[in-house]
Amino acid sequence: MTTFSRCRQYVQTLRHLRPWQVAGRLVSPLRRWAAVRRSPDPPSRLRRTGPAPTQGPDHDPWNVRDDVCEGTFCFLNKTAELGRPVDWEASSMSLLWRFNLHYFDYLHLLPPQERVVLCREWVAAHPPGQDVGWHPYPTSLRIVNWCRAGVGASDLLESLYRQAAYLSRNVETHIYGNHLLENARALVVAGRYLRGQGEADQWTRQGLELCRDELSEQVLSDGFHFERSPMYHALVVEGLLDVLAVLPDEHPDRGYLEQIAHRMTETLIGVTHPDEGLALFNDSTHEIAPPPDALRRYARQVLGTAPTPRQHVPEAGYYVFEDDDCWLMVDGGPAGPEHLMAHAHADMLSYEVSLFGKRFVVDSGVYGYGSGPMRQYVRGTAAHNTVQIDGADQIECWDAFRVARREAPRDVRVETTASGAVFEGTFNGYQNILGDGLSHRRRIEMEPEPRRIRVADRIDGEGTHRLESRIRLHPAVEACRTDSGFCVRREDLRAHLDVEYGNVRREDGWYCPRFGVRHRICVLVIKKETALPAHLSYRIQY
Repeated sequence: MTTFSRCRQYVQTLRHLRPWQVAGRLVSPLRRWAAVRRSPDPPSRLRRTGPAPTQGPDHDPWNVRDDVCEGTFCFLNKTAELGRPVDWEASSMSLLWRFNLHYFDYLHLLPPQERVVLCREWVAAHPPGQDVGWHPYPTSLRIVNWCRAGVGASDLLESLYRQAAYLSRNVETHIYGNHLLENARALVVAGRYLRGQGEADQWTRQGLELCRDELSEQVLSDGFHFERSPMYHALVVEGLLDVLAVLPDEHPDRGYLEQIAHRMTETLIGVTHPDEGLALFNDSTHEIAPPPDALRRYARQVLGTAPTPRQHVPEAGYYVFEDDDCWLMVDGGPAGPEHLMAHAHADMLSYEVSLFGKRFVVDSGVYGYGSGPMRQYVRGTAAHNTVQIDGADQIECWDAFRVARREAPRDVRVETTASGAVFEGTFNGYQNILGDGLSHRRRIEMEPEPRRIRVADRIDGEGTHRLESRIRLHPAVEACRTDSGFCVRREDLRAHLDVEYGNVRREDGWYCPRFGVRHRICVLVIKKETALPAHLSYRIQY
């Protein structure tokens, strides 16, 4: 890439950011230094005086008790032997892996005395403010996990106090998004856990103020989180339920927070496949967030009601259609908020399908957050079930978390008909990347009788272009060519893909349902190189 192209990417990215997103990164080392020096010593005779979110789901999909006791840890499906005392630096592992080490999600696996020993090892190795462990994000998650585990030894309560005091002076206002809500949750949980002592009540007020301010912006009117990642939406739901779990029934903020939690849980259930796993749009994988069913049970405990699925979330741009044998979710919304595209993918007008309760057509998922070929692949248009023109991406995702040129779908329409349901939407972003007045109009019809999904694409513009529409099959799905298309089979479950306009070929792709895990999959590509306007279309009959 030329220097000019890189400069253009920076300009196109920076112009969407808020000033503090740039300035805050520059001053964050100074803020961290000041937070250490301005944090007070814990009060004498510190003790636990309040509740913890103990009803919340314990969630660590990777570790087992004996391994943790021996100092062997697994995160993101990668294992490292760190010994005892634990080598908390874990310098050979990725930054996100090291973050997970400092979350202490695994603490619930240990008996009470072992919890105390491991926490003391961490305290001994981490003077306030030093190393990765004191980054505000892992500090936030560790605070919640220590409180959930019921730490009560005086020295650990003193460390918990120092961590919360440090966090209260170092919230991630320059990161925004889900990070700020994690900071808020930790402040409320710590404040309630140590209530009435030192600064604890101040942390509760600060955390609740952050919740009020951030939820009003970050939760859209339809109840979905504004970063439009089902995984991060689930994490925000869990955090909000944790806040409610430690607030008294008479607290003045409770009614407002319960309303938001109820809406968010409804939309969470709505974007859950029949296999009880999340859809994988944008940066989403399995394992990171607690399973939707566990969060549904937690919501029922905290809210006292059982939320029902909300299948259309139009501001987020997600639409779910289903019958007895088919579950279809379409992405017709923007990739994310203009100032926060860190978890965005170039997947406009893409979709996922489950048939007969099993996943058949899948999104890419996420392999990892480190910049490189796999990060670029999963964010690119070729990793999604939509139309690619001339091999270009719909939006300009670059580095690990940046987006330069971007565009959102327009003229989105959903209609229920006598014979089923229809989704329509237009994406004009290719004209920003390739010119020629390019426009992609997609229509998806779902018809319970005669049991089919029809996907029809019209591409308008000037000149001759290479058009490719991809259907990415789950790794358990086999595809066998027939006269008119392909028979797609998962075990004894079958469907048929018939091509109406375009030529079909196979290519290999990657499916990353979990961090650090990738499966080679079959991708069916319906293609045409032609003068515009042009059509591509196919039917999936089940």
